[in-house]
Amino acid sequence: MAMVSAGFHPISNVCGRRESWRLKVKVIRVWNMAAIATPHDPYALQMLLLDEEGTLIEGTVQKANMQRFSAMIVEGLVYKITNFNVIKNGGSFRATRHDHKILFTVNTKVICCENVCIPSLGLSLKKTDEILKTNGFSEYLLDFMGILSAVSEEIIMVKGEMQKRLVLLDLVDEMGEVKLAVFGDMVDVVLDLVSQPRIGLPVLIIQLAKVNFYKGQVGIQNVMNATKIWWNPDIPLAVDFKNSLAVHEIETDVEVRVITPRPRPVSASDEFLKLYPKKRVGELYELTEEGSFIIIGNIMEVVHDGDWWYMACSCMRAVKYGHGMPFCDECKTIVYDLTPRYKIKVMVSDGSDSAHLLMWDNECYSLITRSCRDLLAISKGKPSKQYPNEILALVGKEVLFKVEVKHDDSDNLDDSFKVKSVCTDCMIINEYKEDVDDQTPLKLKFAPAFSKMVDNDKTSCVIEISPLSTSAITEVDVTPKSEAISSSSVDKSLVLTKRDGQPSVDAAQGRGKRGKFRNVKLE
Repeated sequence: MAMVSAGFHPISNVCGRRESWRLKVKVIRVWNMAAIATPHDPYALQMLLLDEEGTLIEGTVQKANMQRFSAMIVEGLVYKITNFNVIKNGGSFRATRHDHKILFTVNTKVICCENVCIPSLGLSLKKTDEILKTNGFSEYLLDFMGILSAVSEEIIMVKGEMQKRLVLLDLVDEMGEVKLAVFGDMVDVVLDLVSQPRIGLPVLIIQLAKVNFYKGQVGIQNVMNATKIWWNPDIPLAVDFKNSLAVHEIETDVEVRVITPRPRPVSASDEFLKLYPKKRVGELYELTEEGSFIIIGNIMEVVHDGDWWYMACSCMRAVKYGHGMPFCDECKTIVYDLTPRYKIKVMVSDGSDSAHLLMWDNECYSLITRSCRDLLAISKGKPSKQYPNEILALVGKEVLFKVEVKHDDSDNLDDSFKVKSVCTDCMIINEYKEDVDDQTPLKLKFAPAFSKMVDNDKTSCVIEISPLSTSAITEVDVTPKSEAISSSSVDKSLVLTKRDGQPSVDAAQGRGKRGKFRNVKLE
């Protein structure tokens, strides 16, 4: 291990008990710290510093001093740094295991050391088995090296009003395979590198990644602005790693496999008009089969059934609080990044029947067009069970719903049907109505003076109507409309097919000769 130059202190000794520290360090990484919602408005400049002993420490420049230091600090160069403050190193995802970090102030002096080299890359590589042992959570960022065996096409993730771009990479080392999830602007970088000509599988070094838990699997992901990907670096570390894989019988002279692309998104027109059975609201309760069905209805009431929001993990599951800490049962981890999401129950009617539907975050956002976080901010100071006007304004809306029908009790929704998608497009709604009208069966209404002639043990009944008895029919509606007939033209017997064992009709007992039978459906 190299010794620290005379007149300077080793990073390993830095603590909060001294104010006159002098460091000679190599800037390993520099990045802007920004909120996800405002990526172009950084609130701090963060850096990773390495001394001659190979010890790392984080440095932070607050927003007031960013312009000054961002112009003078260049990644990869060596600097003398003095007159800085030392503070505790905290936070959920730390870049080093040092107990402290340095804080640049207006008095901090930074001098570039020309012709001085600290050769170390400052990498602390983890193996696949070490990552898997974290169970999806670690307080520290990590470095990883592996060969790229597979890559997915770009995936668009929609959460409320936000869209996230994602590419998944399968990385392999001698201990196994781990999945890297790449989000945001780095997607373009990865896709560009994958498209370049190459021979065999490339070696990737991922610097400053964080452990995640994605779809039940432990993996790693990039951190906005911080993560750096080294693609087939021409350094001894990467060359030796690739050569060592042959010992473990891992092939590298093959092409990168493309992970089966996800199907193209289904259009709203196809989703609500073609792909799923159409039902009336009342029919949902009578269905024996499970699956997704399309209904249309007006929102008659917003049901005040507890809070209209919940705190969720990144997997969108509600967190539970144990010992004061939010915990996700799905991801099996403590959750530090909580997101408020909608959970709203409504009563919907199609004019003939009504049902309770439970809408979650994406569906609620589609109807309200404001995020749950925004409404919570507006509702500060109000009782948690008081629903904002933006939610109450849903009453009266005509909506197409794709609902899920299940017969088990695993998702205890209190006799509510889960909404999987919604549509308020007027053209699609009108087309849906026309399609449903075309399928509406013949309706007959008879004067009450006539008796019932129905065999309840059969699926159809014969009703004989003579020309003299047609005055007993008060309404005839036959569809499609091209086959419509009027009550004055009904001079023949009809065979009426009962629908789902519904109540029978009143039939005529008139005189006259029998006519031909006609098959129709009775509603």
